[in-house]
Amino acid sequence: MQADVDTAVRKRSTGGHYSPSIRAGDFVFVAGQTPRDAERRVVGATIEEQTAATIENLRVVLEEAGATLSQVVKATVHLANLSDAPRFDATYAGYFPDNPPVRTTVGSVLNGVLVEIDVIAFVGTATSRTEREA
Repeated sequence: MQADVDTAVRKRSTGGHYSPSIRAGDFVFVAGQTPRDAERRVVGATIEEQTAATIENLRVVLEEAGATLSQVVKATVHLANLSDAPRFDATYAGYFPDNPPVRTTVGSVLNGVLVEIDVIAFVGTATSRTEREA
């Protein structure tokens, strides 16, 4: 059974055979984003710089799908080195200061980057994560 998917949001990735985002009902699913620019060059050398670049890439994909970072309810974070977690978290917290999304953080083998993040955003009628929890 296929989900009711808004195919206007389903855009082909320039880096592989997948969609950067898909809207299904009240949710936007965003594929893993990394700290790479439009020419696929790695942006930043530190975990802080790469985290910021990755979240900015998430912001762009979310906006193209009609969502914002404030609507993110779930994030999955892949770190090349789990010892970077505290420094990653300090940067990440700046983008999600209030009511941060639920998150899973795992150590992963990544292709030349320090971090990759995928997210799910809720774009339904509730205006905040707090309202959705009530």
